[in-house]
Amino acid sequence: MHDLLVLGSGVAGLTTALHASRRGFSVIVLTKGELSHSATRYAQGGVAAALAAPDAPDLHLADTLTAGAGLCDVEATRVMVTEGPDRVRELAALGARFDAEPGASAPALAREGGHSLARVVHAGGDATGAEIERALVDAVRASTVEVREGWFATDLIIDGVRVTGARALGPGGETATVPARHVVLATGGAGQCFAVTTNPTLSTGDGIALALRAGAACADVEFVQFHPTALHHLVTPRPLISEALRGEGAVLRSTAGDAFMAGEHPLADLAPRDIVSRAIFRTMGATGADHVWLDATMIDDFPRRFPTIWSACTAAGLDPRRDWIPVAPAAHYTSGGAVTDLDGATTVAGLWACGETACSGVHGANRLASNSLLDGLVFGRRVVEAIAAGKDAAEPTGAMAGVLGAVVGGPTPVSVVTTGTGGDAAGLRAEVQRIMGSGCGVLRDGATLQATATALTALAAGIARLPADDVAAREVDNLCLVARTIVSAALARTESRGAHWRTDHPAPVDALLGRFVAAGDDPVFVPLPAHSTSSGEVRR
Repeated sequence: MHDLLVLGSGVAGLTTALHASRRGFSVIVLTKGELSHSATRYAQGGVAAALAAPDAPDLHLADTLTAGAGLCDVEATRVMVTEGPDRVRELAALGARFDAEPGASAPALAREGGHSLARVVHAGGDATGAEIERALVDAVRASTVEVREGWFATDLIIDGVRVTGARALGPGGETATVPARHVVLATGGAGQCFAVTTNPTLSTGDGIALALRAGAACADVEFVQFHPTALHHLVTPRPLISEALRGEGAVLRSTAGDAFMAGEHPLADLAPRDIVSRAIFRTMGATGADHVWLDATMIDDFPRRFPTIWSACTAAGLDPRRDWIPVAPAAHYTSGGAVTDLDGATTVAGLWACGETACSGVHGANRLASNSLLDGLVFGRRVVEAIAAGKDAAEPTGAMAGVLGAVVGGPTPVSVVTTGTGGDAAGLRAEVQRIMGSGCGVLRDGATLQATATALTALAAGIARLPADDVAAREVDNLCLVARTIVSAALARTESRGAHWRTDHPAPVDALLGRFVAAGDDPVFVPLPAHSTSSGEVRR
């Protein structure tokens, strides 16, 4: 039996595995793809951290709380912004090559939407995720960590009240049981619930689905962040056009050429992502267009500074030095997931979560740009430190405060594939994506959400008839489960806040300052704990 089973190989999973190995734990990583192929590699903008004056963790905290629209957990967010700089320095010591200021050793810092000043470190211009992944993969391969590529976790094994391992499908269709004293969910998000997404095809909500089936409390899943500027081009995933371009002066324009963000927010094109996405949607609706334009023609030396974006644009026949770039919102980040305390522990003993799979409380209703990689780095390490200290179960800290004592029911009833009668998994997956894109996108209302819930329930019956030993079938089953959970929470949240915008309830409601927790048939509302307020101040 291994000490630690890590599911997933993005920044959160690899950080956890590496620190556990260095602590002397026996560690095994299961990843359904290649070790070096996760959503992490697609991260362009970088890692946000208060590395040097005039920046400070308190300034980073304030920006994060503002973006989170009142639902960030102050305690967890303070942990992230305070420990974050050291985690970034550790990455550099590990071999991650961050871009530096010309003629200096200090890292170059960029500014992105929602940040009050430049604090985002990047690598290769716009290839930060790929560089971080490279450094972590190299370190893990040089460690004692056992890695199984092409292995898909299908179920968690629960002995009484705690997790003791997982069952998985191998690359040849074989099944295996992987016993472990602790299991860490780090499989990323669920962007593939939508057809138009920046997420790779492997982002099917597997970890969140495993947590739901195990009865672990999950929350904030209604806050699906849509990146406002994905390249409007028929490829999957949609190439990300980083807001670092807007940090360098790029301007969003309507099809008529109007710079429309100046009238939407004091930060104009650098407003938080939810605000920019909604402004783009409204502009598209007013003109009947299916995209807007990003004018980045003022940026000098574009091919060298943003090589990934340059490559995506030229592949689409565009030259950003003279052409405006067609962009539109795309599903990008799942702000919620398995609820965790300050150390990544879930409501199920022995089960931990970190990164995009988790609801640590640091993103609230809308993730601040470039906080995702930092989240994985900080809480991946905290999981290991807690296990090393002998911790086995969650405490009422961070996002877990209030949730731990809530009556949230047992495992979520689901239609896990079992019958093996065959079917078209690809077609059913496309139908999940169509239904979600139609009724649960950037703008929502009660009628469209209810129609979406009804359609997904009907679709689940067809998914239940898929073969149980097929990864594609398991993926669409996970997608449908997570999609139904998203819609259920979105129906319950009768307000507009952050990335969740109800056109029939367009204002925030103070009485809904809390989390809708899914662990049973219906979401349970849990008010924010006493240490948090909507302004992010600490109550004394």
